[in-house]
Amino acid sequence: MSRYGNQQGHGGGHYAQQTEQTLNDIWPNYLKDGYFDAAQNLRIEYVSREKVERLVQAMCNARIGLTSHQVRRYFGHCRAVETQLRSGNVEWKRVWPLVAKLSISAADGASKQPTPKLPKLFEEFIQRNVDKITSKDDFLRGFLPHFEAVIGFGQAHFKKERN
Repeated sequence: MSRYGNQQGHGGGHYAQQTEQTLNDIWPNYLKDGYFDAAQNLRIEYVSREKVERLVQAMCNARIGLTSHQVRRYFGHCRAVETQLRSGNVEWKRVWPLVAKLSISAADGASKQPTPKLPKLFEEFIQRNVDKITSKDDFLRGFLPHFEAVIGFGQAHFKKERN
């Protein structure tokens, strides 16, 4: 699908035609086999600079670029869920709806009219991950380290908000 957006960089008001990339364009077979290998170790590609930074760059260079504030809001939500799980006072089935709500929020942000607030690619990232999370282990040992890598490798690429 072809869209128009501001050209990245310091080119002023110049507009350039951009094609919105999908998760499959950037990372074919993303999460196809889950977070873990046969020995239940986190697959290295979900925390590797090569794979994760390419994904973050695409999210940040989309027509609606991802900002550090936006991604940190989602990550903060995940940290709150993590705190509940690690306290030992709550079962997975009690916090699972909080994890599933990430998809709702991302869909809403990417579909806002007249101007979306989130890149469609970030919505797709959240949705694909929520679809793969089926247990406490998936969330704590799979998704969270992967999302931490997105935050870490993204710092140089996230759009900066103006105060």
